[in-house]
Amino acid sequence: MNNNKILLVEDEPDIIRLVKFTLEQRNFEVVATSNGLAAIEIASTEKPDLILLDVMMPVINGYETCVRLKKNEKTKSIPVIILSAKAQKKEVDRALRVGAADFIAKPFSPRELREKIEKILSIKN
Repeated sequence: MNNNKILLVEDEPDIIRLVKFTLEQRNFEVVATSNGLAAIEIASTEKPDLILLDVMMPVINGYETCVRLKKNEKTKSIPVIILSAKAQKKEVDRALRVGAADFIAKPFSPRELREKIEKILSIKN
């Protein structure tokens, strides 16, 4: 039985529904928000086990959000997986440079999402 909490930062309602459905089937608790500033606040108070972070969002983008999360004492140890439709090598490299633990290219399969999350959480625990 899984009781890990995932913070999903995504501005596309269809992706939010897909991710929530996929992860809740595996007993993850999913908290969702649609912008980076809200994500930083939620991560500080909710203490998720992992953050799924879209790149292209309103207010501040995913890269800047990740940088701020990694500079914050309360959130710096939370693993981040960047989600992006831009999957060129330079985008993947940038995600890792700003502190992400992994990168998932959109569109992604529910299985790929689950496997990457479970792998990172098994390393963390």
